[in-house]
Amino acid sequence: MANIYVLSKDGQPLMPVHTFGRVRRLLKSGKARIVAHIPFTIQLTYDIKEPVIDDCLLGIDPGRTNIGLCVIDSKANVLFASDVETRNKAIAKLMLKRKTARQASRRGERLRRQRRAITADKTGMAKHTEFWRMLPGCKEPVCCKIIRNTEARFNNRKRKKGELTTATAKHLLQAHLNLIKKTQKLLPLSGIVIEINKFDFARMENPQIRNWEYQKGRLFGFRDVYDAVHHRQEGKCLLCGKADIEHYHHLTPRHQDGSNTLDNIAGLCNGCHSKVHTDQKTKEELLSKHEGIKKKYHALSVINQIMPELLGKCAEILPTYVTTGEETMLTRGCFALEKDHYVDAWCIAASRITEFSEDYDIPDFKGSIHNIRQFRRHDRAIIKSQTERTYKLDGKIVAKNRKPRFEQQGPALSDLTLTKQEISRLKVTKSTRRYNIKDRLMPGAAFLHNGSYHIMSGQLTNGQYLRALGDGKTNYPTRKCKILKHNTGLVFIA
Repeated sequence: MANIYVLSKDGQPLMPVHTFGRVRRLLKSGKARIVAHIPFTIQLTYDIKEPVIDDCLLGIDPGRTNIGLCVIDSKANVLFASDVETRNKAIAKLMLKRKTARQASRRGERLRRQRRAITADKTGMAKHTEFWRMLPGCKEPVCCKIIRNTEARFNNRKRKKGELTTATAKHLLQAHLNLIKKTQKLLPLSGIVIEINKFDFARMENPQIRNWEYQKGRLFGFRDVYDAVHHRQEGKCLLCGKADIEHYHHLTPRHQDGSNTLDNIAGLCNGCHSKVHTDQKTKEELLSKHEGIKKKYHALSVINQIMPELLGKCAEILPTYVTTGEETMLTRGCFALEKDHYVDAWCIAASRITEFSEDYDIPDFKGSIHNIRQFRRHDRAIIKSQTERTYKLDGKIVAKNRKPRFEQQGPALSDLTLTKQEISRLKVTKSTRRYNIKDRLMPGAAFLHNGSYHIMSGQLTNGQYLRALGDGKTNYPTRKCKILKHNTGLVFIA
């Protein structure tokens, strides 16, 4: 039966109940009020002298994309189970997008300074295409192609001892901690059980690897992966085989989860690199010579990074215990359970119970499973989207943009050969921008429409209509919707 979660008068969690008649009478008499509909939670309006509280263990099946949660009592009964879908994969793409925008802005500033310096003729370096500069941490001068006019600051960042280095790892760690705190608001937890595993990627690739071979990988003897690519291609472009390597191209792009490994990088010259991004045939020719791969063990690598920090943070919240994947598999096999994230979480929590007697039945998850999805809470982007500049000849689109943008499929104006008469008949539609509303409602907000409960997935027509999660066709007028709750990051879907 479905569990109804109960809070005391001062907001402390009590043991859940499933006697609907009693809950209905409490609500009708005013002795309780509804706090949330998903999961259904009530708060008592009177004091309880001695509440009965059982030991509640929270089992966590860590993951990057999906996290399993399950809370059990002393008899291994399921009180709460959840399959959580995180947005951790989007973090790396957003960081790369921010880096691209930042570098483009700085490059534009440097080029502007260079143009002004050349116009004013105030510096001799401005007339040259490159100059040499000694940067911090470098033993020899580094070639700089354009004027910087600023002090190098990329070595100023300092991290605390033991601090996680990547934004992806920090986000995933915080997601696990937030889930624990969210569960604490529903149930009186007495402890946490986590499955801990250390993944050996070299042994996963080669089970017969010997100890001394760990130190002699594919990059052994090279400074970095680019040095290895340069050595493999003997310093020449992979496509033409004549010019020197000037760019290191990712065959599967980074924004498509391409890896930064030796198998996914090819050295190209300037001309071939431009053709790869604008000509489909050249791109196919490159892929036929060197096929790209996607990130293989990225999710496991992030879990390896956060595990020591996660255990330390959990121990500060509640008594924390650990188990292994082997124990989880054995427990799941004893009860003949199908593999799922919340099922593994139940096995992890139940591993603290050393002996199962006849009182312990096969777990019943009905009425206790809740889906949680993580949404982005803040987005300070001003520009929502931007259309391309369009060129029409006699009403037909012949080109987009003056020069081809990154990975543009159709032709650009620079690719066309037009006569003067055709140029005079060209009609240009300028690029336009669409801007975000400053105080817009973020996806993940809960709203009511004609008595039905929905989770918002997006907005249309400057916020005049709402879209619901799982319903991509219906437009809900905002004026007829009642916003129940704004986005809280981790949102209960069902």
